[in-house]
Amino acid sequence: MKEGLSIHYGEIALKGKLRSKFERLLINNIKYAVGTAPHSFQNRLFLEGNDAETIHRLSLIPGVSWIGRYISIDRNTDELENTLRSITPNHPEINLDVKRVDKSFENTSLDIKKKLIMDLGIKLLPTGPKIRIEIMPDSYIINYDITRGIGGVPSGSAGRIISLFSGGIDSAVAPLEMMKRGCNVDLLHVYAVPDEKQVLDSKISRIAEILSTVSPLKLYMVPFHVFNLKVISVNPRYELVMFKRFLLKLAEEMCLSYGYKGISTGDSLSQVASQTLDNINAISYGIDIPVLRPLLSNNKEEIIYKAQMYGTYDVSIKSYKDCCSLVSKNPLTTSTQEKVKELENALDLDSIVKESLSRLSVKVFDSRVTNK
Repeated sequence: MKEGLSIHYGEIALKGKLRSKFERLLINNIKYAVGTAPHSFQNRLFLEGNDAETIHRLSLIPGVSWIGRYISIDRNTDELENTLRSITPNHPEINLDVKRVDKSFENTSLDIKKKLIMDLGIKLLPTGPKIRIEIMPDSYIINYDITRGIGGVPSGSAGRIISLFSGGIDSAVAPLEMMKRGCNVDLLHVYAVPDEKQVLDSKISRIAEILSTVSPLKLYMVPFHVFNLKVISVNPRYELVMFKRFLLKLAEEMCLSYGYKGISTGDSLSQVASQTLDNINAISYGIDIPVLRPLLSNNKEEIIYKAQMYGTYDVSIKSYKDCCSLVSKNPLTTSTQEKVKELENALDLDSIVKESLSRLSVKVFDSRVTNK
């Protein structure tokens, strides 16, 4: 008998000839997150140990569809039934699934399932505890206490991007959504507090630490005051739009300088004034680097649910001086490309970006687990 954790992926299995490459990336990411590399067998990953912290970390690793505690036993039906009795003593109603991995096995998955239901007096209930039995070439693998992962593909499989990061709910969720699509993500934060030391003593640093449990990352910090001193000459109703334009120009320059392939934002269409379709269009014109908006169609409730699942919500709602709160309280919702271009030229936004980047500082976050 063997016990431990069984780690399953979904989308990776569809990668054809590239599947082994994606699986190796996932194995490396698991080793980073929990300190031990799983071993691969029959398109499944197995890991020793089954503590709650390890399961939680695994559930947030992009590419992991679900994790279950498992028991592997010889292919003996009596032993299978006894094992099931031992792990479900108080749950006569369970959600039972049987998968015949070894297609040469004499009985079908349905035959085995019917026999277990009859012999053990099990009542099937879709909302009951999930038990998944896999019929392998020389063993039964019984998966139980199943936890859902976030799925997707392993971070590191799609390239590096930079994510605009205010510390709010949306901007903390967007990086994980992009990690789930294979990106390595670094963060760009424009701060209004006096210096980067206060940034690192705030929720900004704590959220970066949470995100870095999935993958190591850099937090780039740029002061707000260079832009703030110049924008006072602008009609207040355009301040927020021009600040968003400044952020994209800043991120674009960093992409060109450091080799990032895209810019991610926490925009959700029509959620706030700067995220109307008109303003998104005006703010984004002429940006040559792809601007990715993983939350664009999400409702606020959906974003909050994800933040709670990822563990960033309680930190994100803590008090912090956000730059957006310092600009116009009554922003225009219908900016045009022509007006934004006019204001950009009047401000000499390129020189503001250049001067701001001359004051750039960076902090590396690496939450690698070792010595396990």
